[in-house]
Amino acid sequence: MWKRLSFLSLSSFFSWRLWRLGGFLFLHLVVLFSSARACSLCGATLRQAPTFRQEAALETARIILVGAAENPQLANRTTDLRIVEVLRSDPILKDKKVISVKQYLPVNDPKNPPRYLVFCDVYKGELDPFRGVPLKSADAVEYVRQVLKLDPKDQTGNLLFFFRYLDNPDPEIARDAFLEFAKATDQEIARVARRLDAAKLRAWLKARETPAERLSVYALLLGACGSEDDARLLKSMLDEASERTVNAYDGFLAGYIHLRPREGWELAHSLLRDGRKPMLIRLAVARTLSYFHGAQPKESADEVQKGLDTMIAQGELADIAIEDMRRWGIRNRTRDILGLYGKKGFDAPLIKRTIVRYALSCPDDPAARAFVEERRREDAELVKGVEEELQFEK
Repeated sequence: MWKRLSFLSLSSFFSWRLWRLGGFLFLHLVVLFSSARACSLCGATLRQAPTFRQEAALETARIILVGAAENPQLANRTTDLRIVEVLRSDPILKDKKVISVKQYLPVNDPKNPPRYLVFCDVYKGELDPFRGVPLKSADAVEYVRQVLKLDPKDQTGNLLFFFRYLDNPDPEIARDAFLEFAKATDQEIARVARRLDAAKLRAWLKARETPAERLSVYALLLGACGSEDDARLLKSMLDEASERTVNAYDGFLAGYIHLRPREGWELAHSLLRDGRKPMLIRLAVARTLSYFHGAQPKESADEVQKGLDTMIAQGELADIAIEDMRRWGIRNRTRDILGLYGKKGFDAPLIKRTIVRYALSCPDDPAARAFVEERRREDAELVKGVEEELQFEK
């Protein structure tokens, strides 16, 4: 069913193969690796990258082993991997001691060869390594062993486990641990945050070597378990508005709201109201609303709704607010939203399409049904296209 296209050069987090994916399978993997329920403050790139646990959960990961590279051949671009440990086996492996991969992997020190975590499938009766991850620390294999034993039902316990590895010296282990936070739901993150080590989070936020894509989550977590001193730290970083902090503004704001709810929400609403503020900042505030809706839907409902109303009134962010309300099942503004259709400032194709999508998601509302039928009479292609989008979403 799958046909190999090429092999990628091995580095960091990349696979050894690409697939030509059929539509159904491609959709399956997109759903698996990027959930709409995942952390609202993490980018799509992080949410789509598979963790070790996700890779192991695939039927294609029939064999998982640790191999040491040896006998690299530049001419035919192959390398042998001497099997150091088998973490998951399959009868096809039998008593093999060495497997070969179609990739040139340099071995600078034969006495201390690089080691790789290798995921394998069986393809046309042959062992087929499809992903390799370089392991650089002594405890990397133990980390993988423990990961494969985790109970998927105990997400709080799992996140506490992964937190211990966020600063692991092996970059692949630290990255995998962080990806587990990126894929956790907002509620799961909120539940575990209060039990984390504020001192560690504070140090990571201050350290220049901390990867920029992690700052938002670290700031959020610190807000949930920190102190008044941490509130001042987060506010100073919000005020700093450097490139590094602006790109993580959503997390800094969420953390600040956790520690100083009144001041934090006032800041969030004022930023949304001010059309002169950079779009990057206002979009960050929108993600903060999304986080609180997911993490504390009842406790933050009024403040989130106030923010959504501001986004709609402000205009430029109306499509995002309306789409969020559709996805979240918020129907207390239906007539107001439908009434915006075609009005000045709400007549762009994108916003019109968003309003139609919202109306189609309210089949039990007479006003929404009447709105859809009117749109169908005046622009049947628009309604048909949005209906197809919603069908694909299911």
